[in-house]
Amino acid sequence: MKPNQLECIETDVLIAGGGTSGCLAALAAAEEGARVVLVESDSALGGVATRGGIHRYYYGSPGGLQELVDRRTEEIARVFGGKTKGFHPEAKRAALSALCAERGVQVFLNTVVNGVAMSGTTVSGVRAASPWGQLRITAKVTVDCTGNGSVVRMAGGTLRYGRELDGIYHNYSYIPRGLQNGVLGYDNLDAGWVDPYDPWDVTRAFFRGREWVAEACQQGSRYFGLSAMLGLREGGRIEGDTTIRLADYIEDTPSPEVITRSYSHLDNHGFDTGNESGFSQLWISVLGLFTKGLWCDIPYGSLLPRGLEGILVGGRALSVDRDVSMGVRMQKDMHKVGEAAGVAAAISIQSRVSPRELDRRALQRRLLERGVLEQTDLERKQGRNLRFTQGPLAHIDLEEIKAAPESILRDLVQALGTGEGWKAVWLLAHKAGPRASVIRALTRKLQEDIPIEERMMAAITLCLMGSHEAVPFLLELIRCKEKTKLSDHPKCVPFWVAGFVLLRLLKSRAALQQALKALEETESSVIHTFLLDYLSVLLPDMSQDEQNRTASVLFRYLQRTELGADYLMHGERPESLHWSLELRGAILLKRLGREAPVPDVWREAEADPRRYVGRAAEYLLNPALASRVHASQEINLGEYDAAVIGGSVAGVVCAAKLAGRGLRVVLVESSGSLLTEITRARRTQWSITAQASPDSTSGQLLQALLKAGAYRNGELEPVLVQLAADRYIQSSGTLVLFEALYQKAVPDPQEPGHTLIYLALKNGTGTLRVRHAVFHGSPIEAPKPSASCFTLSAVLVGMVDQQPFTCELPAVQGNVTVQLRQGFYPEEAIMELSWYGEGLSSEGAAMAFVVEAVKELRKLGRIPEEASLAYIADIPWQEPKVGNNRGAEHLFSLQSLLQTGEDMADRILGLPN
Repeated sequence: MKPNQLECIETDVLIAGGGTSGCLAALAAAEEGARVVLVESDSALGGVATRGGIHRYYYGSPGGLQELVDRRTEEIARVFGGKTKGFHPEAKRAALSALCAERGVQVFLNTVVNGVAMSGTTVSGVRAASPWGQLRITAKVTVDCTGNGSVVRMAGGTLRYGRELDGIYHNYSYIPRGLQNGVLGYDNLDAGWVDPYDPWDVTRAFFRGREWVAEACQQGSRYFGLSAMLGLREGGRIEGDTTIRLADYIEDTPSPEVITRSYSHLDNHGFDTGNESGFSQLWISVLGLFTKGLWCDIPYGSLLPRGLEGILVGGRALSVDRDVSMGVRMQKDMHKVGEAAGVAAAISIQSRVSPRELDRRALQRRLLERGVLEQTDLERKQGRNLRFTQGPLAHIDLEEIKAAPESILRDLVQALGTGEGWKAVWLLAHKAGPRASVIRALTRKLQEDIPIEERMMAAITLCLMGSHEAVPFLLELIRCKEKTKLSDHPKCVPFWVAGFVLLRLLKSRAALQQALKALEETESSVIHTFLLDYLSVLLPDMSQDEQNRTASVLFRYLQRTELGADYLMHGERPESLHWSLELRGAILLKRLGREAPVPDVWREAEADPRRYVGRAAEYLLNPALASRVHASQEINLGEYDAAVIGGSVAGVVCAAKLAGRGLRVVLVESSGSLLTEITRARRTQWSITAQASPDSTSGQLLQALLKAGAYRNGELEPVLVQLAADRYIQSSGTLVLFEALYQKAVPDPQEPGHTLIYLALKNGTGTLRVRHAVFHGSPIEAPKPSASCFTLSAVLVGMVDQQPFTCELPAVQGNVTVQLRQGFYPEEAIMELSWYGEGLSSEGAAMAFVVEAVKELRKLGRIPEEASLAYIADIPWQEPKVGNNRGAEHLFSLQSLLQTGEDMADRILGLPN
């Protein structure tokens, strides 16, 4: 693609998103004979597995193309060496690149889909932006594998967002990689909440995630890499032709249009379960079934966005109930969903029908042949989840429970005291129904001298049936603060708290006074969520005296100074839940006709830099927002004195200097990192021959790097550099916007002297209005010179006292130079592969070079058997070719980049306002 040009492409199948599902969708469509274009916003393929840090399968079901991907990954991992937690992420990155190249998939990396072409209600293609130009891709079928349903959203499709209460999404992770007892591993710890559709909140989430990494480093942890993307677990869910309902999931209901099977548990990372649905509270907190694995059919209709043609969804944005989405999102399952979507797209083209008109039986036959489905998946008549494994119920037909004889019902009641009691609870409550004989039997159980756990199971069943017979039993549990739990899992609550959850199901006011007392006396944020939720369902039926008492307690509750401070996320990381408890308390007071004691609580929420807080306030004030259509629109990102495009060394210094002189400055970076020559391209060897003035902006940056311990003997350590850069840029007062790709700048027709800057975002477009614009991009954002030296860096661990070494590696065109040298730490080495010519700069070629280079260096004895390749840079860095030399080093010294940033700022500061 020529710089800043529009390129038009026609293809059969367009895959938007090259992550967990997208890569397999592309490979499958290509194997089915379709021409395939794959567009990915990141600089490498693989998504959460290779770029998000989760290089281990967790639950999910095997089958299909993933087995080929796993075999190829293992082959490359053996070359890279070392022991790995799960699979080797860089090996999978190389495997996916190689497989796409072998199957003729045309891949566009660093390319953001930011618009959709429509013909009526049919998606006919997309508009996309890259650092080198614009793409207009026309496709017969588009597969949205963005994870967040971004293409469907831009096409005007209907999505549902977050949890019903307040629109909040699952916790996200930001994951560092390091050695754990000699094994290549990662820390999958949660970093908080984020709104994935808000670019400012995404930026904040990057900074917040790295604050946790910085804290770990201060405590002695060491990492060799940081994730290139946030570990998002949830985005919008499309409204499809078929929706996987909660009952389908629990009962494993056979679907006549099944395309694959899912296996997981309801993996909600949050501990504020009282903010979740009533079912989640029951399943996770009362029954203690958080880790219970469940099978589920994924029907073809769940991939078809209602009201749109020419488009399928592959990945976790498929049509599911929100509770179900917690489980139907694991990597293995999303591999198969992506493959099924890719096959469906190709077959629909071959059959000359739209994806919606596709013959489901023909699709299923092909998926059987590919191993995505098994014959038993099509033949089964009942689910696996609720099938009893032992006892008199082991052979019953679950579909006949409604008409079951009394003997079967008695067996179900008796099963409450077994390890499969949860199955009996569901079947009695949801299949048998509230029969008088069953209610009598359950009520008798409450009085029997049997374990309290069995009595609790009977009480749960009665409440699900809508019977109030268990109320006295539950009140006694609450009165005596019964601490027994049905599970040792930390998300399971003691019986006295479970009592409020069950009474909430009945909307029973019997424990109102106890709930108010507990709210005043209990310090636990987690318990507060259940108590507030219980109170919320009672409000409509409260007497005036009860309303007054409730309002008085809530008023005092919201005045607590440490409200929510005890809350811990996954990994026992503290993250205050104050925002949520305050909003929930305030909305209860509002519904009672009272004002919260916190002045302007709603206005403060709207202005909160954590954009999810304002979103939660909106939803609480207007619950109808949960089902609204979020049609993608051009986002007004604000007005600034200056915008600096690109988070390079020079760009960071320029932005910081301008902000330091009182200008309102925004720094725009297409990735999630700053100082991109070091953190993304991992050009780590720099000579600092002269000290900049400590009073200068560049001198302050150098001091920040030195203070962080990021510079030693001419070598910079990228993780420490990124952590120092975050602190430096935020302390300067510069606003940063990550994952925003510059498109164009035009004079503002309405504001003379101002410029409109158009940005491509993952969910559409955004505009900045600025007085001054400074263009100094990341290494990938400037047009490539006609003759460049590309250098790709990689980190090897287990390398002690590495002596400099250089060799040549034969390539398709010319040679690749391989250099090996000591890294920042004594046991690390840096491998640099350099080659000339833009034609060899593709990700596929680069990954092939890395694999061959490691093979060659092992053969030469330069990489010992116990050493391993741990990390490959996001992107190559490049230098102009000067004669026969590799590059003009003096043009790229750290001092020159720092000075460039100072000079750019000075030019802006010298202009008239």
